Amino acid sequence: MHNGDFIVFLISDFTGKTAETVINSVSIQFDMGHIETKKFNNVSTISRLTEIINQAKEEKKVILAYTLVLPELCDYLENQANKYDIPTMDILGPFMNQFSQILNQQPQLEVGLSYNLDHGVMEKMKCIDFNSRCDDGKDLNKLKKADIILIGVSRTSKTPVSMYLANQNYKVATISLAPEVSLPQELHEVNSNKIVGLTIKAGSLQKIRQHRLDLMEFDSKSGYTKIKRIKEELNYAQEIMDDIGCKRIDVTNVAVEDIANQIIAKF
Repeated sequence: MHNGDFIVFLISDFTGKTAETVINSVSIQFDMGHIETKKFNNVSTISRLTEIINQAKEEKKVILAYTLVLPELCDYLENQANKYDIPTMDILGPFMNQFSQILNQQPQLEVGLSYNLDHGVMEKMKCIDFNSRCDDGKDLNKLKKADIILIGVSRTSKTPVSMYLANQNYKVATISLAPEVSLPQELHEVNSNKIVGLTIKAGSLQKIRQHRLDLMEFDSKSGYTKIKRIKEELNYAQEIMDDIGCKRIDVTNVAVEDIANQIIAKF
């Protein structure tokens, strides 16, 4: 290394992503020359820490930045670093101590909890992306990968329900039913246990559609809101659901969250 260069040992009992993110965010605020990082992940024993300390002793300008949960590992690292005059940065400790005082609770001291949280968020993002791509009959090639397939006539809350289910880690595809539109062949190729038909009373659907047209300032004389047309659509949808033999939920005057919870209860 050059005279102005530092090497930062990132020591973690899991992936080390937290330490890496913090060091990268902080170091750019200082004129420290080139900073090299070296990651030591899944550190769970005193012997492994001893190996890392021995490597650090060979460096001229080294900092030990760590995210270790277990107190015995933190204490050992701090004692050894102090012995050899090596600076340390305890990234998690001060925050956990302050939280402990404020909440009057002891931390769980469980390795990888932050990773589990990040992983959970990523899974939700994947489901949201899948549901967006497979909404209203799009990307039918992915239909077999869906956990749930929602079918029903227009304005039966298929899309908002699918987005709510995405936040519960369900991959959902939606397909609108209408007499003039042929049913996708792909729907016949999936397990009918995945399919949920959303039904609704004709009068309620008429009000929902009329409200939708009013908001969009469309012609209210459209057949879209005519009760005769609506009944035709609902009868057609009923025939399709009977033919498929799928589960059904009546969404008349039911909130999106409650519809989603009823669906989850069926799986």
